[in-house]
Amino acid sequence: MTGKSRSTSDEVKAPPSLIHAMQPLRHRPIQQQVTTVILLTSSIVLLLACTVLFGFQVFAIKRNFTHQLEMLATIVANSSAAALQSEDSVAALRGLSELKAVPQVTSASLYSIDGRRLAHIGKPAGETQQLAHSPEIVFEGDRAMLVKLVMQDGRPLGYLAFEAGFTGVYDELVTLYSGIFALVLAASLLLAYLLSKRFQGVIADPVLRLAGVAQRIALDKDYTVRARDSEGRELGILTEAFNQMLTQIQAQDSALQVAQQELKRQVRTLRHEIAERKSAEEAQARLTAILEATPDFVASSSVTGQMLYLNRAARRMIGLRNDADISAMRVTDVHPRWAARIVSTEGIPGAIHSGAWAGETALVHREGQEVHVSQVIIAHKNANGAVEYFSTIARDMTAHLEAEEALRISQQKLIESSRLAGMAEVATGVLHNVGNVLNSLNVSVCLVLEKLRRSKTPKLGEAATLLCERNGDLATYLTQDPGGKKLPRYLVNLGEHLVAENGELLQEVDQLSRNLDHIKSIIAMQQSYAKVSSVFEDLSAETLVEDAIALNVGEFERHGVTMRRCYQPAPLVHVDRHKVLQILTNVMRNARYALDDTRQVDKQITVTIAPEGEEYVRIAVADNGIGISPANLTRIFGYGFTTRRDGHGFGLHSGALAAREMGGSLTASSEGYGCGATFTLELPAETNPPEE
Repeated sequence: MTGKSRSTSDEVKAPPSLIHAMQPLRHRPIQQQVTTVILLTSSIVLLLACTVLFGFQVFAIKRNFTHQLEMLATIVANSSAAALQSEDSVAALRGLSELKAVPQVTSASLYSIDGRRLAHIGKPAGETQQLAHSPEIVFEGDRAMLVKLVMQDGRPLGYLAFEAGFTGVYDELVTLYSGIFALVLAASLLLAYLLSKRFQGVIADPVLRLAGVAQRIALDKDYTVRARDSEGRELGILTEAFNQMLTQIQAQDSALQVAQQELKRQVRTLRHEIAERKSAEEAQARLTAILEATPDFVASSSVTGQMLYLNRAARRMIGLRNDADISAMRVTDVHPRWAARIVSTEGIPGAIHSGAWAGETALVHREGQEVHVSQVIIAHKNANGAVEYFSTIARDMTAHLEAEEALRISQQKLIESSRLAGMAEVATGVLHNVGNVLNSLNVSVCLVLEKLRRSKTPKLGEAATLLCERNGDLATYLTQDPGGKKLPRYLVNLGEHLVAENGELLQEVDQLSRNLDHIKSIIAMQQSYAKVSSVFEDLSAETLVEDAIALNVGEFERHGVTMRRCYQPAPLVHVDRHKVLQILTNVMRNARYALDDTRQVDKQITVTIAPEGEEYVRIAVADNGIGISPANLTRIFGYGFTTRRDGHGFGLHSGALAAREMGGSLTASSEGYGCGATFTLELPAETNPPEE
């Protein structure tokens, strides 16, 4: 009766909502109840963890997105300073066009300092102009609006304002985390289910054992049997009440048997306590041996800061003997002032709040040297949550810091090597492009020398000598002598021939002059590449193609190559003349080499000019030469790649870069080996064509 009344008075009623939620499980086996609770708890914890991780990822992406926008705004603002200073709307629009390569940028505008808009791209300008006097990044929903002040020599020139959206980033993040959460939830629930099936006996077995004892007593009428004590409070109360009931039933047994049973129980308990104490002492000894053998600083202290334990490595780091007394030492004695302040203001409060704290501090040697360490402080609490003592582990970071310094020096050397490699690439491009023009120059010089060797100019001197010899009877000689009668016609024919020959020589000399100008332009362009922008002009694509053909016509004639032209009406192109000539000359020479490598009798190069929409003009150079294999098509524009034995692999690489710098592109296509190849150069059309 006493046990029953105490159980009733100690009963704690559960909240009605919890009782209602657990109602379906009241009549289920205890194993199923435990499994259901474990699975439900695991699902809630995983959902909270994924939610926190998703929020942190969104914050990180937004911060990274902000940093990228600021860098992009700085680059475009610097490149637009000249356009603002000269109020050149075309140059301003060209500078803003660089933002088209960033898909997140939806619109951008460039304003002068007095608020006039010089250029705009993307969707119609909205609220960006209203932010012109408060340069900052403003987020509204899935949009980010940024205004950047354009400065030159400390003087404001205008504002760059653009708007970007990152809805796609959020959608991808939601999709990714939904899949991850579903996969992790399924795997975790399966693991929780298997573990609960494996370990649910910890809860269910005491109850089943108690039921088995009751059944055994009911069948055998053996009231000496007792239920084993359970660790749980409720099961312990139930077991205790069950055992009390058996004790009352067994009250008729002799006092001697009770005393003997009690003595045996006490002996068993004493043996168990002795064994547990011995096991604890052995574990303590093993732990102490491990702590003394570790090279890290290990120490413990009381709540008031008094030092309780220092391992050998800790004593060595602070210059203390192994047998020195540490009872009077405090935690602050092993740290320099600045590190002790971090430990007292951050480390210990953080350990009390979170259980552990990690950071970088320092230890101080008896002789004054500081040792930088990575330190962890742990707060050890009792069952009530009160801190009993602190322990700390610190690792010497000297080698790590030295490695970081070595890495920094290596990175500086790598940057210098990259700079030298870039200079070598520029020099290689100059030599290759100048070499292409020098080949054409050599052809023109050879043609001039050949024409001079075959010139009939000496014949004019012979005719003059003949006239001088007949100076006395010149009239008779010209009218009556058979040879003299032919002399006037001969002089006329000779004069016509010399005039034609002079015209051909003038054309070759003009070609020589243009080749020399091209060489000078290539060298000047490469020398000023990193300092000033190229000179862009509105030029005819047909004129550029004809100039490139003229630079290579001598080689084409010598190698039996036929040029076919297919020109369609096209707008002017806004390009750098010399860069286009470099690209076309290199492509045509490569086509000639491809024709040399084939046994094709009818060697042809077809040049096509056609408009590509309203913004581009397409120049295609096709040959019926050896062709390009599919494997090489993906590598042909790579730096240093070539299929010729004497090639260098710089021409197409530098040509593709030059086309990209002008706002165009250089691509290649081929149906395979032996089927010829086509190189297509797309150039931007003039920005503002004249109205008809």
